[in-house]
Formats: sequence, structure tokens, C-alpha cells
Amino acid sequence: MGCAPDTSSTSPAELSDGSSDFPDSLPSYGLAWEDRIEAALAPAECESLEGPSFGGLSYSGPLIDAHWHISNLPEGPDSLFDHSRPYLGEDYSVSDIQCLFEQEGILGSFAFYPVFLDIQEAHLEFARRATEQYPGLLAPFIMPPESDDQPSGFPTVDAERLSEMLSVNPGLFRGYGEIGLYARGDHGGPKGALALPPDSKRLSEIYPVVRQHHLLVYFHLGEGQQEAFERVLTENPDINFIFHGDQLIVYEDGGQNLEALDEILGRHPNAFYGVDELYGDTWLLRPEVSKEEFLAHFTDYGSLLEKDVATWKIFIERHPNQVLWGTDRGAIAEWSIDSDVGIVLSNYARAFIARLNPAVQEKFAYQNAERLLAGAQG
Repeated sequence: MGCAPDTSSTSPAELSDGSSDFPDSLPSYGLAWEDRIEAALAPAECESLEGPSFGGLSYSGPLIDAHWHISNLPEGPDSLFDHSRPYLGEDYSVSDIQCLFEQEGILGSFAFYPVFLDIQEAHLEFARRATEQYPGLLAPFIMPPESDDQPSGFPTVDAERLSEMLSVNPGLFRGYGEIGLYARGDHGGPKGALALPPDSKRLSEIYPVVRQHHLLVYFHLGEGQQEAFERVLTENPDINFIFHGDQLIVYEDGGQNLEALDEILGRHPNAFYGVDELYGDTWLLRPEVSKEEFLAHFTDYGSLLEKDVATWKIFIERHPNQVLWGTDRGAIAEWSIDSDVGIVLSNYARAFIARLNPAVQEKFAYQNAERLLAGAQG
């Protein structure tokens, strides 16, 4: 469930005051990119919420959110914004994310930074400055689509352009992704790029770049891609691949059949799965669902926990070192970054984690993610 939100790369010249001299060709719409980055990095006041306890049984240790989307910086005037989605520097700042994490007991996250070809200098500069200003908060993953909203586009740039992007700030990024390999439009949205198999020529040429930069890979697989993905895992045993999404899950009357996920993790120690739909087998973090509907969904939390335990407990305990917790927040629904939503998500996750075998709880909550980051170049 969930989905990834939809020239040569050269480092912006550094001015004596530390600001960046972005090319004049970048559209400004009356607001300089430097001002947009400053707004996205502005400090915020934190509030304190406790949230619901969901029955009292709760895991109390640290968390790492292994699925966080960095919102787009605004690229045009307010009249052009899609107000169903949040914008950094307009709706919230990185400091607000820090407040959320402190409130929820989250140590840090896998953060997917979008880098678009026409404005890549600004996006790369923002990733650098956010990582330096908030060390450890948002472990940066590079997410560079190539016109994926068009049928002629791709979910990712090619290997040459990716290599150029990574050379701007060597060692900055810890991962490559999230790259959605499904066909655009599969989630009911507008048609765009076709599905991209994991063993396609474009991706096969990217894996050596990933290896050179010691990056993790995060995929959202498409339907029917299990066999191709397993070939890639076998051919690249020194690269760790994380994947998520329900395209390989079979929905049955009794719930979700995770046989394909079991097969992949059981055969490939370099494969990891991200669980980010822990609220009763339902995908809720999307613009079509209102915040009020989201919060009301947890009223009958007992039945939700029963479903999630039935679906995920055995799977997680069978692969204790290969499954990660995450939320898929940040870029799809505008309200997904609200503090009262966050505390519900994390408290519910804590109630679920408390129902796992005690030997597995910390691994799923943060240790597996921590170990993966430690093996990636910082």
C-alpha cells in the first residue's frame, strides 16, 4: 500500500555568506530558491501531546521511521499549489519534523528527497543543508524521477545523471529511493511512466553506481516483479535492497497472503521489507481520506490490532532481522504531518510492537534500520 509521490548536475556556487548562487534559469515566481530553502529550514515551536494509549500495552523504546517522504519545495505561486499535499517552507519546516519525532520518540528516519531534473541544484542544496543543520534526523535517500508523470518518462533518471547528482555532495546520500517501479496510474492517479522492471537495462546500469557510493536501495515494486527482483538480489549480493508495497501481496477472504514476501526474504539475506500500513490492513495516508476519517478509524482499535497481528506478527518474527517499521508520511496527504496524527500513528505502532515476541520488538522498531544505515556511507 502507499505510493511514491510523483541538464548536467553542478554544485551551486558558494557565496561568502554561505548562501547559494542558483542559476538564473531556475523559475522564481517572485520567490528566490534561497528564500524557499531558508523557509523550509526555519525553526518551529514544539508542542507536547500524549495521544491515545490503545489498551495500555505499549512498547516504550526508540523508533526509527524507515519511510519518510520529503515534501516538495514550492515551485510556483500559491495559486498553482496542490493543497491536498504539504509543501516544505509553506505548510511546515524541517524543524516541525524534529518536533514530531521528539514527541513520538523517533530517533530518525529514512528520508526520500525528491530531486527533479529542471531544478536539481536547488533540491541537492536543500538536502545538503537540511542534513547538516539537523544531523541524524533525516538520513538522506535520493529520489530522482525523470518526467514520471509522462508516458515517455521513467521512475528514475539514468545511471549517468544519477552519478552526476551524487558527485555534487559526495558522501551525502545514504540511499537511493524510494523508486516506484509500478506503472503510474496503478493507484488511480493520472497515467504516466510505464512499469520499470528491477532487472531493466536502466536499473542494471544504476546498480554499479549504487555500489560505488555504498548506497541502500529502496523500491516500491510493481505487480509481477518478484522473479526479476530476485534475479537482481542474487546478482548484487553486496547491495542491500529494501522494498514495500502490496503489489506482491495476495488478498484473500481471511486477510493478506504474504507468501511472496516470505519467499524473497527467506532466499535473500540482502532483502528487507518495510511495513508501513499498520492500521488494520487499510491504506489511509492519502488525500482522498480526511484527517477526521483517519482519526475516527482508530476508535475500534482492538479489531485493527487483531487484523494487524494476524497479518504481520508471524511474518516479522520469521524474519526478525529483515523487517522495518515506517509510516510513509510527509508528502501525500497534507494532514499526515500534523502532530495529533503522528502521535496516533506512533502510539498505535507501539501497541502493535508490544504484541511481538520481546526478542524481536527492538529489531523491528529501530535496530534493523540502524544496522542498515551503519553499513551505508555517511
